[in-house]
Amino acid sequence: MVEQIVRCPTKSAWGRSPKFVNLRDLYAGKKEAPIGDLEKERRLILNTQVSLDNITITAYIQSKWLQSLKDLVENNIAITMKLATTDRFEAYTQDVGRVVLLMQYDKIKGQAFNARPFRLEFNPNKLRPVDKSILNTIIAYLEDISISRADLAFDLFELDCSNFILEKKGKGVATKEFRSKDDKLETKYLGASRSEKQIRLYNKKLEQLSSGTESEKQFASQFKNWWRLEFQLRNRAVDEIFTVINEIIFKPNNFENLTLESQIYLSAMLHDKNTWRKVHRNTRSKYKKMLDTYQTSEIDYLAEMKNLLKERREKLETELAFYTGKFVGQ
Repeated sequence: MVEQIVRCPTKSAWGRSPKFVNLRDLYAGKKEAPIGDLEKERRLILNTQVSLDNITITAYIQSKWLQSLKDLVENNIAITMKLATTDRFEAYTQDVGRVVLLMQYDKIKGQAFNARPFRLEFNPNKLRPVDKSILNTIIAYLEDISISRADLAFDLFELDCSNFILEKKGKGVATKEFRSKDDKLETKYLGASRSEKQIRLYNKKLEQLSSGTESEKQFASQFKNWWRLEFQLRNRAVDEIFTVINEIIFKPNNFENLTLESQIYLSAMLHDKNTWRKVHRNTRSKYKKMLDTYQTSEIDYLAEMKNLLKERREKLETELAFYTGKFVGQ
C-alpha cells in the first residue's frame, strides 16, 4: 500500500429505549442488486445505510447506584473485570476476542481534573443482546451524561468510491491518503486523528476481508463494493453531527467536459498541494467553487446522502437521547 501525505497549514476544529439495527439484519436475505443504468444506480444509492458508529459517553454515577453498578460489573458473567479498587475499576464485554462494551471508572482522576469519572465506549452496530441489556442498566445508574465522541457512518454498498473526490469546503485541513499499487484510493482522511472533527472515506469491504471476524468477512464478501464515509466528532463538535455533512465535497472525479486549463487547475488542487498554494487566491477561490458546484455525474450522491440523513434524523436523535439517559424511567 502506498501512502501519500499532504498537510495544509490552516488549523481549525478539524485538527424511551431505541430499536438497535445491525447492518447484517438489514441485508439478511437480500440478493445483490445489479449495477447498470441510471435508474438502477439511483436505487442502489438510496439503499445506502446511515448509522451511529463509535460512541463514547462520560458521566457521574448516582451515589445511590454506585454499589449496584459495582455489583453488576463484578458479578455479571458477560463482563470481564480488568481492574478493581475502591475508587477505580475497568471492565469490558467481549466477542470473538474483541472488546464490545468498555466501562471505566476513576474517582480520583475525575476529582483531580474536575471531570466526569465514568466512561463508556461502544459501537452500537456491534452490540449483542447481552451488551444492550448491560448498557440499558448502566445508563439508568448515571447522571449528567455527556457524549464526548460520536461517529456518523454512511455505508455505500455496490458503489465504487476509489475515484471519488472527498474535500472540505473552505479552508484546507490536514489530509492523508492511502492508495493501492495501481493508484486506486483505499482510504482518505480529512482532519487530524485527535482533532474535534475527522472524516474518513475507506474501502470497508477491503478492511473487513483483511481484519474482520469470520462472520464479518462472510458479510462483506456478498458485495462487489462496500465503502464507508465516516464522520468522527469529539466534544463540542458532536453537536454538529447532523450538519457536518454540509462541510464536504463528495462526488466522482470526472471533469472531462471541462477545458484543459480547468482540468489542470483542478488536478493541482486535488493532487499537488504545494503547487496549488502558489496559485493566486482569486484563482484558487474560483476553482474551489467550481469543484463544489460542477456536476460530475448524473447522480448527486452527496444530495442523496443528505436526504437519507434527513429521513433518519429523528430515529438517530432518539438513539443519541437514549445514550444521554433522557428516556430513563419512561
